[in-house]
Amino acid sequence: MTPEPFVSAQEAAKFVGISRRFLTELARRGIAGAYPIGTGDLRKTWVFRPSELAAAIDRKNGRDQRRPPESERAYHSMIRRSLLK
Repeated sequence: MTPEPFVSAQEAAKFVGISRRFLTELARRGIAGAYPIGTGDLRKTWVFRPSELAAAIDRKNGRDQRRPPESERAYHSMIRRSLLK
């Protein structure tokens, strides 16, 4: 089985339906599925695994992880309500 490839912050933000800037803020706060690349102290490049982002959102909202979301855009309102509380 081939591991899921990493995607850029722009692609991951589109997947969950939020801005790239908001997603990188979540990454700095430790959301699962975000991985820093490089050694810079002030500025990091982030890569993401979409399935891990989706699972983190599902866990935070108490949803069944085995059931896929109805659409990629379904996460937008859930993220705003729960991930930054």
